[in-house]
Amino acid sequence: MPRRPDFSAVGHSQPRLDGTDKVTGRSLFTDDVVLPGMLCGRVLRCPLPRARLLNIDTSRAEALPGVKAVVTAQDAAGIWLGINQPLLSPEILNHVGQEVAAVAATDEDTAREALKLIRVDYEPLPELKDMKAALAPGAPLLHAKAKGNIAWEQADDHGDPDAAFAAAHHVRTDHYVTNPTHNCYAEFHVAVADFTRSDKLTVWTPTQSALLFQKSLAAGFKLPDSGVRIMCLNSGGGFTGRTATRPHHFLAALLSRKSGRPVKIRATGDEEFIMCRAGGRVEYRFRSGVDRDGRLKVVDADLLFDTGGYVESQMIVILLTSSYLDALYPVEATRYRGRLVHTNNLPYYFHHGGGLAQFQFAFGQHVNSLALDLGMDPVDFHLLNAVEKGHTTLRGTHYASCGLKECIRKTARQAGWKQKRRRKEPLKGIGIGIGAMASGAKGLFKHDTSAAFIKVGDDGKATLFVGLPDMGQSSHTAMAIIAAEVLGIAPTDITVASGDTDLDPLDVGAFTQRGTFNTGNAVKNASLDARKQIAKTAAAELGVRPSQLKFSHGQITVKNQPDKVMPFAKAVFNTLHSQEGRFVMGRGFYNSPLESGSMAYSFGAQIAEVSVDPDTGVVTVEKVTAAHDVGRAINPRIVEGQIDGQIFSGMSQALFEECVMDDGQVLNPSRLDYKMPRAWEMPEVEHIIVESVDPHGPFGAKEVGEGPIVCTMQAIANAVADAIGEPVTEMPIAPWRVLKILGRRKDVA
Repeated sequence: MPRRPDFSAVGHSQPRLDGTDKVTGRSLFTDDVVLPGMLCGRVLRCPLPRARLLNIDTSRAEALPGVKAVVTAQDAAGIWLGINQPLLSPEILNHVGQEVAAVAATDEDTAREALKLIRVDYEPLPELKDMKAALAPGAPLLHAKAKGNIAWEQADDHGDPDAAFAAAHHVRTDHYVTNPTHNCYAEFHVAVADFTRSDKLTVWTPTQSALLFQKSLAAGFKLPDSGVRIMCLNSGGGFTGRTATRPHHFLAALLSRKSGRPVKIRATGDEEFIMCRAGGRVEYRFRSGVDRDGRLKVVDADLLFDTGGYVESQMIVILLTSSYLDALYPVEATRYRGRLVHTNNLPYYFHHGGGLAQFQFAFGQHVNSLALDLGMDPVDFHLLNAVEKGHTTLRGTHYASCGLKECIRKTARQAGWKQKRRRKEPLKGIGIGIGAMASGAKGLFKHDTSAAFIKVGDDGKATLFVGLPDMGQSSHTAMAIIAAEVLGIAPTDITVASGDTDLDPLDVGAFTQRGTFNTGNAVKNASLDARKQIAKTAAAELGVRPSQLKFSHGQITVKNQPDKVMPFAKAVFNTLHSQEGRFVMGRGFYNSPLESGSMAYSFGAQIAEVSVDPDTGVVTVEKVTAAHDVGRAINPRIVEGQIDGQIFSGMSQALFEECVMDDGQVLNPSRLDYKMPRAWEMPEVEHIIVESVDPHGPFGAKEVGEGPIVCTMQAIANAVADAIGEPVTEMPIAPWRVLKILGRRKDVA
């Protein structure tokens, strides 16, 4: 770890600024919002995986006392959620649970009764149960523009993969599968809409991007962006699943406009599994070649994604996974093919990890098996092949900082990798996983701007305004620490204000791990602007140049002149009460100078230790040693918390989580039946924070948003393979899948 500069706030563990409100229940969430005259909205959903809507009769529901509005496809004409996806389809329905109509009533019981009174006649149509059926010759076409039921396809080569394979000493091919999952937020899907003014729609909802929600709703209702106000209070989890509007946001607004009253739509427990756009089934084929020394030379990947009945912007998962083929190893060539395939399953999107953690579950096992083919220790293989600082990938991404090899070495040493592999115990295994993650990603939008305002009162206390949502990851505390470091005050002297698009500065949002890097740079720039104003006053009073001043620990001092000092609060007070009467307000923004890609990548390595029960097939993760290159740890306590949370989530997906599907229906739409680990199943975790100090990040910081989780799943999977002698190529690594392998491998059972 490099020598730490004399920081007063950065690098010092700081409790969450909102921690007291969270644990005492004072924090407000969308479901806490109660507006005068607010109605309860409920949605009528299609019970079939594919059907033609023949007739709908809402007259009895409309006549029910207490019902104030009913909307059908006629009311939603012209509102589209994505390619070929109307908000309420007037004809063809393509998945179980697709929205058919919605009602708003004075209470929930009345709304439920109204749904029962709506008569709908359906004609069942031939369905596509899975990708195999969808890609079969003669399969029914779900959408005319999606030829062969391929909703989207990307294919690209970098370098000359054919020549690289021809020259390879050894080539390996593997196939893997990840199954449908659900994000399982602590906070259910919910929206409160007030469209009682024709020129202004206000929506309260949890979101990772108020800006994208604002633009989506504005486009749907033909309003200017300023005609939509998004109120994001606290959010009970994001996990890559709250990045885009869903049907209930539009339906709540439609019902509000029609009834003239605010409307709340909140998911029930089983609706959560329909309304969520989580991870779908993905089939992976990897083929890689190495030279005689064990250097990885070429990688070929072919991925099939079940995108369900509709495609919104799921092509992002193809873009992301394709860009990570050469992120970890300096290969000579890559080949990628990714396809989104329409089926009559639920529309799918992302689970925690953005498709990359699931991709690494497969690719990490493939590379581990490749190393074992060569008789190499996987750690030695990674150290031989891993990228380093200064590397530029085949896609042109330059690593200005990279602590990957340091992460690998430190985890291996801390976990006792060599010793434990030598002392191999039956049905106990150890495995390693490595990963990289972008800190923000330019190219999805014309800009990737984050902006910030900060105002400093004459008592020295500040209010920081950002548009970045905090979904529980403590990003607002990180922003306060960055501002505090620049101004030389305590993070607790700063109040972070956010959650209202009418008041907040612009921010693209909290995804692609851009918060600390992009918004952090904007906050730093805004704080520097404010500091410059304060420094002018302090320098004049102390008789020095502004460049000689140092802001730290609530004081403004003069470098090399310890007798000259001024309290920060006094300098701010004097700035306001000067002849100029300046009120200190700083502004700043950050937009990556790149045309595409990311300015910085984090890197990590994890080693998992597991045991396998031979009678039940249950895998127990006993310990995880995790190293993450964060550039600079803005708040070490929260960095460790982020690592813990992602190890829990990665373990949950790797071993437990699966939406069991049949005829397009989720068979386990309940938190009792959808399996996740209990708190006591969390393994022991050893944290290793690696600081590579990135030249582009605020104070050298990079992401810790989803970087750790891309290591977790593969580390656990490789440890299981080490324990039972064979990889489990399908996720989750459920007990029955383990027992199936143990049953044919009597030598390890």
